Amino acid sequence: MDTVSTSNTLVLGDTTMTSIVEREGPYHNPYDMFPEATPDRVEKHLADLPSHTHDPASGKICLTFQSFLLQTPQHNILIDTCVGDHKNRREGLLYPKDRWLAEFHAAGIAFEDIDYVFCTHLHVDHVGWNTRLVDGRLVPTFPNAKYIIGRTEYEYWLDWNKEHGPHPSGTAFEDCVLPIVEGGHALLVDDDFELNDLIHLSPAPGHTPGQCCANFHSNGVKAIFAGDAFHHPLQVYEPDWSTIKCSDRALAIVTRRKILESCADTETLLIPAHFSGTIAGNVVTAGDEFAFRFIEG
Repeated sequence: MDTVSTSNTLVLGDTTMTSIVEREGPYHNPYDMFPEATPDRVEKHLADLPSHTHDPASGKICLTFQSFLLQTPQHNILIDTCVGDHKNRREGLLYPKDRWLAEFHAAGIAFEDIDYVFCTHLHVDHVGWNTRLVDGRLVPTFPNAKYIIGRTEYEYWLDWNKEHGPHPSGTAFEDCVLPIVEGGHALLVDDDFELNDLIHLSPAPGHTPGQCCANFHSNGVKAIFAGDAFHHPLQVYEPDWSTIKCSDRALAIVTRRKILESCADTETLLIPAHFSGTIAGNVVTAGDEFAFRFIEG
């Protein structure tokens, strides 16, 4: 079955995927984000990318903060839950969150309809809507869901927080992860966990120690939800450019190249967490390098 795209929705085999956007637009200077970036390479690649990937006026690259809703024949699955509406966050994350709520409900579902929530990793912008503050209590936003969390990732951040205290970006682990685990709403899984015939996880360490990809297959359509293995299409062209946010930049390169090699010149869609526009696309080889082609919206 073909992949069909309309606005923020993709039909992937028997599944409808909807991007639920929290914020989008210019966000980082590429040279601050990627320490190895050089002007000649950045300018060359941006010229080959759609205009929605960068903002010439500010000189910044565009990143989208979004969740992916998968409405399968059996389940409603949410991948990554953005920053959420908690207030104890660094200033740059305190933008309005009304758009996420509006787009979630516009998809025609309620919080109670979500069966599974999967966070590719446990950074602040991937766990935020796991919980809400209701009458002074932190409660699961999706009360009927099981939250799938990689055990390696969880144990790393549990130890990190015990040693260092709250993360500089805010108390996301304390208010969006621990209540889910301690309340019995989580499935702590191995890095090769298989949810069902549609989705299985695979390790993608480097950005964080326990990041995982969600590998998707429905009626002949394949996709890799790659989390933050890639932040911007520049990293498809330059896989050796890890971000300043990566815990192990060398390992992140290994992971990124492995993902690119697995889907290059195939029909498998690459869907990272922060790409803009139509979000998904295909990796193609260009000589000894890779390139990215967004699917048409």
